[in-house]
Amino acid sequence: MLILEIILTIVAWGRGWKWLALLPLGMAFGIGLIAGANGVTDLDSLIWIDVVAIVALIAMIIAKKKPVKEETDI
Repeated sequence: MLILEIILTIVAWGRGWKWLALLPLGMAFGIGLIAGANGVTDLDSLIWIDVVAIVALIAMIIAKKKPVKEETDI
């Protein structure tokens, strides 16, 4: 699943999301790291975190980010 998440993150980055594309993968990794440090051994509950991250990345890929128009003061 990690390889799939990395590929989806790269594609989302290329679709214009830049640094925001790293959030789902970073949050899933962080939650997994904290859960592992606290001794959580029930992997069935943690698999949903990866699924949510993958769904978020797919949504980012489908919904290409719109460019931000900068306001100019005249």
